[in-house]
Amino acid sequence: MARMKRKTGVSKRREVNVGRGTVKPYKTITEALETVMNIYIAEGYRDRTMNDYRKYWQEFTEIAGFLPDENISDITADHLRKYIAYMLKERGLSPVTVNIRLGGIRAIFTRLEKEGIINESPAAKVRKLKTDEQRILTLTDTQVRRLFKVIDRDSFAGFRDYCAMLTMLKCGLRSNEINALEISDVDLENRVILLPGAKNKNRKTRTVPISPKVAEELEQLIGETREYFGDHITHVFTNQFGEPLREDHLRKRMDKYARTAGLKDECRASPHSLRHSFAVNFLKNGGDIRTLMKVLGHSDLSTTQIYLDFTDDVVTEQYNKVIANDTLDV
Repeated sequence: MARMKRKTGVSKRREVNVGRGTVKPYKTITEALETVMNIYIAEGYRDRTMNDYRKYWQEFTEIAGFLPDENISDITADHLRKYIAYMLKERGLSPVTVNIRLGGIRAIFTRLEKEGIINESPAAKVRKLKTDEQRILTLTDTQVRRLFKVIDRDSFAGFRDYCAMLTMLKCGLRSNEINALEISDVDLENRVILLPGAKNKNRKTRTVPISPKVAEELEQLIGETREYFGDHITHVFTNQFGEPLREDHLRKRMDKYARTAGLKDECRASPHSLRHSFAVNFLKNGGDIRTLMKVLGHSDLSTTQIYLDFTDDVVTEQYNKVIANDTLDV
């Protein structure tokens, strides 16, 4: 005799998609941003990164026409495309700059999706803008001499600028690393700068050798700074009141020097151009690419390899050397 199969009822619940998808908790645009910012704080993101992301996000939502209390899920890929078009056409920003800002916005949407606040990131459907290869802007030896010649080293501010620019030119430090450099980071006896992870872009501790000339000038500057403002001073480079330099201070000072030296129409004299010049000169004078990567604080060798192409004048110089030794006559 066949057995009858007993029916069993539903005992446990499970989530079932109804309509278009699982209903997500409603969050406003402001609430969504603050949720991500709190996550970043808990994960140890740097203040500068979070401030940049916040600025890009607020700029995007305003241009897209959203109010702070509107639903985050109402934002679509078309709103991002509207933002991109506005930044290119109305603001005249370069594709490189737009990609940087878009990257910050994309990071926020990606985290919102990961946390289950939105079903899908609208940025996933928006591609990065195509960009032309960036040329490395360096200074020739003549331009460097002209730039440094106009600095008034008899004044405290001028001597400080000279030391800061010399350190960037001979050691490859970034301007923000110069601004954050503390006296305790400089080992004059062993002639090295020890940059802790907190002051490096890739968060890794970095050792940067310094030449006898740089060590001598930094020792003089530190001595004078302590004489003027007291032994409690912590930063190597300060303003005339003994306070740390503002973020854009050196850039503005270098721009002034470039105008005085008549370089504005010839080149871009900026803190980063000094760093580029250091990298190119390092390779020109026999340095190897992996050592350069460590000195510059790059986390990926591909970032450093752009300096292998050098600049047009270096290519011409090498070409002329080859031609001088070419004995093939036809």
